Formats: sequence, structure tokens, C-alpha cells
Amino acid sequence: MTATAHALVSAAIATSIPSPTIAISLAFVSHFMMDAIPHWDFGTNWRARAKAKTGAVALFDTILGFSLAYFLFAGKVDTIVLFLAMIAGNLPDWMEAPYYIFFAKQTNRKLTSSAGFWERLTYNIYKMENVFHTKAQAPLGIITQVVTVIFFFVLLQQL
Repeated sequence: MTATAHALVSAAIATSIPSPTIAISLAFVSHFMMDAIPHWDFGTNWRARAKAKTGAVALFDTILGFSLAYFLFAGKVDTIVLFLAMIAGNLPDWMEAPYYIFFAKQTNRKLTSSAGFWERLTYNIYKMENVFHTKAQAPLGIITQVVTVIFFFVLLQQL
């Protein structure tokens, strides 16, 4: 899912769950639940474009998501809790980012025997996080993402 989708759902969780600790924890867990739904995001087909372009678009997506979520949910929960939930909801993707930035290659999909500690660590985080990913191409993968965000909004309104 995009950072925007994760931020929106995480913010909705923060405003629906009275306990900040539980809300932030659920925002983190929601990341994996959402990624299990077939979706398109900026990591889909990343090998077909320059890393700098993917990074720039991902940064824009994160800023957009946090801004939109803040606009929609500010004042409904403490601002610190809101931002901590959005950070928690996006954290798994940020944990795998060092692999993409420093080590991933468009052509090589596996570790080489010369990989050092940091490459192995970031690769394992990348692989672990991707166990949950279910990719879909656009436009279907965008539609499923929108439906997922709406589903969580409706579900959380019932609490």
C-alpha cells in the first residue's frame, strides 16, 4: 500500500481507539494486514525505473499521506498520538528502505557471497516485510487500495 493509505488508516485507528499504546500498536499491525491485500504501490515494478525517481515519489507520497491524515483527523486525538500512529503504520516500509537505497540492484534479486553485515541485515528485513506483500498492477491494485482504506474507515467508525 502507499504511505498515504497507511497514514490514513493509522490516523483513523488513533482517533478510534482510546488507548494511545493500543492505537499505535494496532497502527503498526494494520500495515501488515493492509499489505496482505493485493495492491499497487510505488514499490511495484520498482526495478523498471530509476531509484531516485522511486525515492522522490515515495517521499512525496509520505508527505501527502501525513498531510491529508492530519487535515482529516487533527483535533480528534492528541497530535503526538496521531503522528506516532502514522509513523508506526509506515514503519515497516521505512525499515526496508535502506536495502532499496543502498544495496538493491535492478538486475540482482539475491544476496551475493560478498554481502557484508549491513547488506545481509537490510536484505533480511526486506524479505521479512515482503512475506506479507501481495502485489497487483494498476488500476486493480489502486482500486483495492481505495476500497481497503474505505473499509477501515467504516469499520473504525463503528467503534
